[in-house]
Amino acid sequence: MNDFELALARFSNEMGKIDEVLHVLLKGHLLIEEALSRIIDQFVFHREHIDDARLSFAAKMNLCKAFCLRKSDLGEWDLIGALNALRNVVAHQLDSPERAKRTERVKDLYFREAGAMSGIEKIRVLGDVEIVMLACGHCVGFLTSFEGDARAFRRIIFEFDRANNAELPPFEL
Repeated sequence: MNDFELALARFSNEMGKIDEVLHVLLKGHLLIEEALSRIIDQFVFHREHIDDARLSFAAKMNLCKAFCLRKSDLGEWDLIGALNALRNVVAHQLDSPERAKRTERVKDLYFREAGAMSGIEKIRVLGDVEIVMLACGHCVGFLTSFEGDARAFRRIIFEFDRANNAELPPFEL
């Protein structure tokens, strides 16, 4: 086979199979990144500068951690980082030898963070697809809670602005 035929055969092989873990991971990663972006939006007043910064997922995660008053050391950040590391491995090499190790790291961190949940022992026997999905959902839930805190903080800032700049029109996005 020549190079073109080899490339076409690999393309056909990869596109012909469904990788459910990859599918769940990529969608979960996108949902987590959307949540990180929404949190950042609560702390900035000129979004265009954030857009121009072209922040990576890791930069968004670390920025959000920096915004935390009391949640910056929680293990959910480790889990978010592990999901990102797994996504990076498969994004750059579908059949990476690191994939299994990174998947186990995600699972270990998920069980560490969700360990107190009722029924966690039943979850331990699930497959990688389900556990990666639960890990992503856990992170989205964590970030949703943080987003609510950030939204409350933003309301306080707007109230402060109104009290100190009553003669100016309200700040609008």
